[in-house]
Amino acid sequence: MKFFITLGVVFSLISFSAFTEATTTRAELGKSEKLRVLVDKVMQPEAKWVTEEWMVKAAAEAGFNVFSPRAGHERLDEVRRVAAWCGQYGIFHLPWMRGSLTAPDGPEADGKRVVWEDGMEQALWSPNADAFWDWTTRYIVEYARISLEFPALMGVFLDYENYAPGKQGNLYSLSYDDIILKQFSEAANLELPSLARDKRKAWLEEKGLHETFAEFQVNHWRERCRALRQAVDAIAPAFQFCVYPAPGTPFMVQAVYPEWATAQAPLILADACTYGRPSRFLPEQESLAGNKARLLDNIKIPREAGIPFIYTGGIDPAVRGADPEFSGKNAVMISGVTDGYWIFYEGPTYTKDDHAEYWKWFTWANSAIREGRFDAQHQPRENPESWFAEAFKQVGKIAELGVPKGTGQHVAWPNIKLRGDNLIVLAATAGTPAEVLLQDVPVGAYDNALLWELRDPSMKTLLSGTIPHGTNGEVRFTPETEGLYFLALTSGSCAYSITSTNTPAGLYAAEGLSLIQGVGRLYFYVPPKTGAFTLSIKGQGGETARLNVFDPAGNPIATVQTSTKQQTAKATVTPGDGGAYSLEVTKADEGVLEDYTITLDAKLPPTLSPLAEQVFQSLRK
Repeated sequence: MKFFITLGVVFSLISFSAFTEATTTRAELGKSEKLRVLVDKVMQPEAKWVTEEWMVKAAAEAGFNVFSPRAGHERLDEVRRVAAWCGQYGIFHLPWMRGSLTAPDGPEADGKRVVWEDGMEQALWSPNADAFWDWTTRYIVEYARISLEFPALMGVFLDYENYAPGKQGNLYSLSYDDIILKQFSEAANLELPSLARDKRKAWLEEKGLHETFAEFQVNHWRERCRALRQAVDAIAPAFQFCVYPAPGTPFMVQAVYPEWATAQAPLILADACTYGRPSRFLPEQESLAGNKARLLDNIKIPREAGIPFIYTGGIDPAVRGADPEFSGKNAVMISGVTDGYWIFYEGPTYTKDDHAEYWKWFTWANSAIREGRFDAQHQPRENPESWFAEAFKQVGKIAELGVPKGTGQHVAWPNIKLRGDNLIVLAATAGTPAEVLLQDVPVGAYDNALLWELRDPSMKTLLSGTIPHGTNGEVRFTPETEGLYFLALTSGSCAYSITSTNTPAGLYAAEGLSLIQGVGRLYFYVPPKTGAFTLSIKGQGGETARLNVFDPAGNPIATVQTSTKQQTAKATVTPGDGGAYSLEVTKADEGVLEDYTITLDAKLPPTLSPLAEQVFQSLRK
């Protein structure tokens, strides 16, 4: 019993029936009828990643109107079966396929792989390669043919996220591969020298040719996209392309937008900016407001392009902070300001309670959306709000820390800019007022406030508050008991700093301390006889960083750096005696020093302190 055992509770609350209601027409989707797309990675594993009829039936009864199985795009007989089942249950089908194709290591792909502007080559066929377009066209044209026999097959869901090792961004930006450079040089009647991959962009810029090269490559993309749209139109002019991640990469905005969007088949754009909460520490209503603002900002891009389009926001239960109730309300919010929503349904296990809970809330959301009850997103929480719970999952280890003694006097902190979600450990004395002075630090055009929550040694919430954007504030409390207190902080996309404290404080780094820009010395304790330990630093894309490590005497003992090719670097240290070691973060040889995370080895006490005399020590023998 697959469906009925796990989900009986769901359909005792509400269900949709494709058998008693009028079937939605294609013309209504994304217009009078909001899109409700399920990309399934939870039910398919129950049948070894093959779609079965019960999965389609389950999606339809939960109120989804489009079913997109994550696996099976290449199994055309299965595509036909799924399309037939979707038609039977009154919903539509979008085969899901990647918009990228792995290129082999052999000579047949040499010069034809993706080459980024810094010369890094990825094991993907270039968007300028025949192999990529032959593969893409073969399946999509066949889907168009199948749609004539099974009209429930409405188009294709193309995923342009970059999953290959060495990614620098999603797909595609300009590629500096041999194919396009040769075509460009021939078209421009240029004598092209033999250039190493990392010299190609610089050479084009030096010769004043880069802008012309970019225009040439975009036109090439457009010709390829146009040919595919024409091949599809010759079979099924209403066939729609759904592309992710919206609003889009250069390839998507400059080529897909103008060539695949038609009046008869508007381009469906799948945005991932709403997958979860803007920050895992943000309360539900603030998170919904933040996601709404992101969507309204992103949707400006296709509007300004002037193309026919349908815009949708995404949800992913695997993302931190995307609990079932929030995800359901998020679906309602998204659909209230766009043309519908889609779920990349991963994370839950079909046979466990988490799937039943998510399914209940998605069914609830689909009902609210169908009925136009978009204010349902604001109904009070049925389940306790747990937006800070993630921060406290691992703090059991902290109970084993020795508490450094403070003086009660305020100590100014160096300029350390934190970003994202972080946890501060405070060593407080019973009856002595403790104070932490904080500052919300603007980043770009973001205007997020700084949110905080304080818990006592038993994890009981004591206080919470908000510091307005760009201002200073304080956390003040008088502990009833001596021990470790925990302060969780988040400011969405902005940064924040601790300006001073009157009690020893450490930055929790066992699961990744998130910072922006460089940082001077941060101290951590290494217990005697620890043995070799590892410190990790992780950047993202073109944001890189160098990590320097120092022994208790201040001597440099290790240095590592990330790069655009290697986003994580690990420094392995074999200590002599224990003591207060330190680290600093500076600019790497390439890239820009912006966002990064630092993670301490599990062998070490899990905090970093700005003062050597205030490091938290381990009580373990």
